[in-house]
Amino acid sequence: MIRVISGLGREEREAHARLLTDTYPSLRVITEEIEGFPAGVHTEQLARQAVPAILKVAEALFPQVDALAVSCADDPAVAQLRRRYSCPVVGAGSCLASTCLAVSERIGVLTITENLPTPFRTTLDETSLVWRHVPEVGDTTDLAMAQDSILQTATTLVEQGCTVLALACTGFSTVGAAAFLRQRLDAVVLDPVLAMGAVLNASLADIKGGDRRPDSPEEAW
Repeated sequence: MIRVISGLGREEREAHARLLTDTYPSLRVITEEIEGFPAGVHTEQLARQAVPAILKVAEALFPQVDALAVSCADDPAVAQLRRRYSCPVVGAGSCLASTCLAVSERIGVLTITENLPTPFRTTLDETSLVWRHVPEVGDTTDLAMAQDSILQTATTLVEQGCTVLALACTGFSTVGAAAFLRQRLDAVVLDPVLAMGAVLNASLADIKGGDRRPDSPEEAW
């Protein structure tokens, strides 16, 4: 897994890996962070600037892993990684947006900036979603102190008729926002890291099973 934020301590850096392995015990996750982005990647310009750093980390990770995951809702470098490597490559943004489509047509999206992350614009029909920027949040590092603003924003979306809430920044995963909101609101709350984990878990099912194929059609059923 590639974290798109720099200068994290070990506990912080491994937070998304712990969330994945606690939920999907069969996954084994190696985490590395990119250099030069202490506030994370929260604008389209930063997403473009981060591509070389992500590719550099991926080059080091690739020989050690069965899949590559970019833990960012804007999916920076995901397209380039898919062209470069034959293994599964997933981004938190496209996994989360696709999960929204599978669950509901009344989707509310919480963002940390005034812009909707690219995967949501390309995957979802904007007429089927409502999105709101969490007040007083400008980048992922602000989320730890934004509990009240997150709840207020989510509540507004539910009042507008949204039955599914998508947390469009993996920083929401870091602070445990999904569990916090589920306890307080009558809505499905989708976590971006766990959405990515669901796709990874399905993509790697054969690999984790040792690529064993059934000996006969009867065994397959």
